Amino acid sequence: MGKKLYRYRTFNSEMINDYSYIHNGVINIEKWKFEAFEGLVFPSSPLYFNDPYDCEFCFQPEVLDCTIERTTYIQLLERKFSLKQDEKNRLLYSDNIERALDIVLQAHGERLSASWKDIILEALSNGMEEIRDAVRVVCLSEVFDSMLMWSHYAQNHTGYCLEYDFSEADMFYKHLYPVVYTKDRYAVSKDEMSNGNTEWIYRSTCRKADVWSYEKEWRIVTANYDKIMAQKQQYTDRKYVLDLRNNVKAFYLGAKSSEEFREEIIRFGKTKRIPVYQMVLSHNSYELKAEKIV
Repeated sequence: MGKKLYRYRTFNSEMINDYSYIHNGVINIEKWKFEAFEGLVFPSSPLYFNDPYDCEFCFQPEVLDCTIERTTYIQLLERKFSLKQDEKNRLLYSDNIERALDIVLQAHGERLSASWKDIILEALSNGMEEIRDAVRVVCLSEVFDSMLMWSHYAQNHTGYCLEYDFSEADMFYKHLYPVVYTKDRYAVSKDEMSNGNTEWIYRSTCRKADVWSYEKEWRIVTANYDKIMAQKQQYTDRKYVLDLRNNVKAFYLGAKSSEEFREEIIRFGKTKRIPVYQMVLSHNSYELKAEKIV
């Protein structure tokens, strides 16, 4: 079975010059048309999401025993005092990093207290920013008629919503993940980080606080190709985009969208035989209804 999902957008009229797979070259176009008409989507960096917890990595205390990022511990301790080479070697090569930290700290009149562990775990989290920035996300929803989603992500109902359909044979289907809503953060374990499996990245990337559950979100999670594959990019100054033109199945116009934008989408929908719906306010309830106009 496939998956039908929706994306709320604004009519961003900023002119952009960017590469189009459809035209096999750089085109000059309004940003909203680049996505709505060209079908090309810019995945977003988690660094700029409105939820401060979104895609932040959280670690179990046992991760201190892990042998990754030993230089992080050294840099952190050297903010407080100078380390001898043998102390650095102990931190770099010890089988038990927690014990090594304790010995080094005692030599400088400190101890590995709970507060020190929190500081180190925070430093580890900060050190994961490079991994976080190597992730790109396309945010989608199971619903097209959410009052809050239209308000938050479609500029107070003045924007539009795209309907996408992803079949199991679609190249993006395997990158689709449902967001898990919970009160607890996903804490990455030592085993997860040491066995070479990257599944923990997706478990962290697709987990949000339950206050966001109204979004009913799914995500396409991909790599930041400009960052990790820059040497393979033909156009190194362009952003990485996803070609979803064949996945677009319908347009939904916001209840407050302007006539100018409505006419453009209706005209395009008629030309491409893509259904267009108008969102309208219910007369007797706090609901949005979709009325087909094309």
